[in-house]
Parts: sequence; C-alpha cells; structure tokens
Amino acid sequence: MASSSFLSASAGVRLPSLWREFMYRSIVPSTITLVASEHNCGMTPSDFRMVGIFVLATPIIRLLLNTVVLRPIARRAVLTPSQRARKRIAKADTDRVTRFQESAWKLFVYTTFQIMGWRAMITEAKSAGLLLTDDQSLLLGLSDMISGGGGSSRRTFSQFWLRGWPEQRCDSATKNLYAAELGFYVASIGMLLVWEVRRKDFAVMLTHHVITSLLIFHSWTLHFMRVGLAILLLHDASDILMESAKLCNYAEQKHSANMLFGLFMLSWIVLRLLTFPFVVVRSTLFDALAMFRAPPWELHIVEPGPVLAFHHGKSTILTTKSHTEKKNKIANNLTH
Repeated sequence: MASSSFLSASAGVRLPSLWREFMYRSIVPSTITLVASEHNCGMTPSDFRMVGIFVLATPIIRLLLNTVVLRPIARRAVLTPSQRARKRIAKADTDRVTRFQESAWKLFVYTTFQIMGWRAMITEAKSAGLLLTDDQSLLLGLSDMISGGGGSSRRTFSQFWLRGWPEQRCDSATKNLYAAELGFYVASIGMLLVWEVRRKDFAVMLTHHVITSLLIFHSWTLHFMRVGLAILLLHDASDILMESAKLCNYAEQKHSANMLFGLFMLSWIVLRLLTFPFVVVRSTLFDALAMFRAPPWELHIVEPGPVLAFHHGKSTILTTKSHTEKKNKIANNLTH
C-alpha cells in the first residue's frame, strides 16, 4: 500500500533529466492490485479450504486404491502364477510390484486431471468467446487456440488468457482442477518424504513438487488460471504416455513399452519443446507487455488490497462499486 501511495503522489512530478526519467521508470513499478472474489479467478478462503481438503484426501484415496485395486493388478501384471503362490517373493520382484503401483497411481491421477482439464478448457474457451457456434468443430477450435494457428489466429491464445483479466470469471471446473492439482502436489511432497521408497531421483522429484506447487499457487493468486490451465494440460498429456510406458516395461511388455515411449518422446517435442515455449511462454512474455503498453525495463507488481491501475504516470483508482465493469473497460482499452 505504501508503494501505491507513492505512485499516486509521484504521478505529477516533473523529472529534470532523461537519466532521472529512466531511473524513475525502472524503479517505480506500474501496479495493478487484485481483489479475489467468487466472481473472478482469484483464490478465496473457500478455495483455500478446498485445497486443504484435496491435500488430506489424496493420501487416503491413494491408500484405498493401492489396497483394493492397484496392488492386485500389479501382482497379476508383474508376477507369474507360481511367484504369486509363494509366501516369500524376491526383493527384485517386490520392487517391480511397488514401482508398478506408483506408476499406476500417477497414471490414474494424470488421466483424471486431463479429463477435468479438457472439461474446464472447453468451458473457459466458450466463456472467452472463442467457441461461439454449435456447428463449429470443438476439436478444431481448441487445437487452433493451443497451437496459435496462423495469420489472424496467432492472437487466439492471448485472447483466451488475457481477455477480461484480471476479472475473468472462472468456471467451477477450472477452480476444482486447480485445487486438485495443488492439493496433489502438496500431498506428494509429504508422501515422497514419508511414504515412497527413496530412489536416486529423490532430490529432483522433491524439488519438482515444491516448485510446481509454488507455481500453481502463484498463478492462482495472480488470477492467471486460464494460462495455467493450458500449461497443466500440455504437461499432463505427456505424463500419461510416460507412466503408461513404465507400466508396460514393469509388466515386461517390451513392444508396447517401446511404442509408448516413442509416443511420449513425440508428445514431449510437440507439446513441451514447441507449443509450450513458442505459444504459451511467448504470449506471456510479449502479449502481456503489449497489454500493459510498457517498456521491458518497467516493473509490474501485483499485490492484494484496493484496486489501483497505474500506467505511465496516470493513476486510476477503482472502488469496489462497479469495479468489475470499470476494470474490464480499462483492460479492453489496453489491448487495442
């Protein structure tokens, strides 16, 4: 709040030199302050409680699945009938059963997230006005949005995640997915520490879960759920193929494992090495700057509290009364 008052007070100051002007624009940030509510993509107390429920539910669901479904399937897929009949199983075979269970659990989770994610993506795309007619091919429309298309379609993805920000009204399907993903990765930190067998990649996986949790939480608090939704879909799709390939490998289905690993590598190249950097990251780097109409050296920070939009020396304070309409009007003006 101190920075907001300083910005408002400094808006009319005439700086004597180009150097001081440069320093002013480099140090003093343009600020948009966000207020989370049930009507936008911000994280509300009820959303935070939902995350807590998923954190507690994740290990319970995993324990039930392991006991009732995954362990019997793992024993049948990995062990021969004679091995299953023995009272004592070799450690190497026991490890394969355990690894099969872990991959089966991850496959279940990532598949569930994909189903939830595409349902949310369709709803958000319709909300953004990108899927307008009933006879429009849904698959084609979503493919064009994710890939960026060509010509005038190149802006489609930026329209999807920037239009209406920061007051985009997110569907409950999107918030449920975010809560489930965040709850899963937070719970995975604990399960990795106290449940799962520690392997060589323990430090790598622990770092991955911590960073992923922070990124999901951060994008939620900044109301950037739509772009986060696209990122989650791109990453989870490859994980489904990878875990499926692992299951086939543990079950000694070499031909199926090789085919799935090949599809995994292809999806990794298309989704993570091409689509993610050249469509998603490119849009977040350049389209966002175009929206704010600011030079690269000018900082942009977002903090909770009263709404303040400050752009190039002009400050606009938006009160809670009709703040949704006013902020949407400003966002629309910035994109033109």
